[in-house]
Amino acid sequence: MPSRPASEPAPARSVFINCPFDETYEPLLRAACFTIMACGLTPRCALDFSDSGSVRLTEIVRLITRCERSIHDISRVELDAASGLPRFNMPLELGADLGLRLEGPKAQRRRKTLILDSAKHRYDISLSDISGLDIEAHGSDPTRVIKAVRDWLNANRGEGPVFPGAKAIAEDFAALDAYVPQIARELRLDPHDELPHADFLFVVAQALPLIEQARRDKGSP
Repeated sequence: MPSRPASEPAPARSVFINCPFDETYEPLLRAACFTIMACGLTPRCALDFSDSGSVRLTEIVRLITRCERSIHDISRVELDAASGLPRFNMPLELGADLGLRLEGPKAQRRRKTLILDSAKHRYDISLSDISGLDIEAHGSDPTRVIKAVRDWLNANRGEGPVFPGAKAIAEDFAALDAYVPQIARELRLDPHDELPHADFLFVVAQALPLIEQARRDKGSP
């Protein structure tokens, strides 16, 4: 079985993702991660580490500082059925990120940030202190997540080549389902719907060149 990369990616190639990690949000997270990888970058998130001896917020802030780009989805404001309370983790991590950009070391003030919500201007009620920032709405649709993430990455790519368009990436993301089962079997991993986050990223890395080759064989751009 091929080994996973052990070294941490460079900050310039890393994109931090702050979002819910539940089953309902998983299709959106996978769409965002696929888009980032299709653009030649590396998605990073709190699922990257598992250490019972570390303080979670400390690890998250450390991870944020090691990524020159970050995506924050603040759409999960619904009350939990059991506790009757909302989840505050996403706004907390966004606040840490914005604090680094506003008053952190010089290197952190150059970081780029994308804020996502399910609907435009909903944050005006739930998180009014960020009013005036540019928020992208995705409507809980993976295709819209792909477009928002791709367009933002492309706008902040620097002097590099233009990234594939959102429609092309969405088509590749749809094609992914045809490749995952075989790759997972060959690597003796869990089925597609049960893949842990790290395994999903590893499978995507194996599938992307196969998807590109199939596109070339068909004569598609």
